[in-house]
Amino acid sequence: MEQTNGNDILRKQVDSIEKEVNQLEKEKEEIQNDCKHKGETFVQFDKSNSMKKHCSECKRELGYPSQKEQEVFLGNKK
Repeated sequence: MEQTNGNDILRKQVDSIEKEVNQLEKEKEEIQNDCKHKGETFVQFDKSNSMKKHCSECKRELGYPSQKEQEVFLGNKK
């Protein structure tokens, strides 16, 4: 019996965390949707090791960097 109660408590904690993460993701998306992406950008690798360009203000992924941006990011040219 005690094992089941412990599992229920863990499940409720995880459910609460997942709900909060989902709410925060929605809030982040709303902020990024309102951003005009007119400022600076930065390049970084994503989880699959692809270079992506991001808005410096809201951190939204904007696509792939140009060849020049890739070279600057990799330190090949300034």
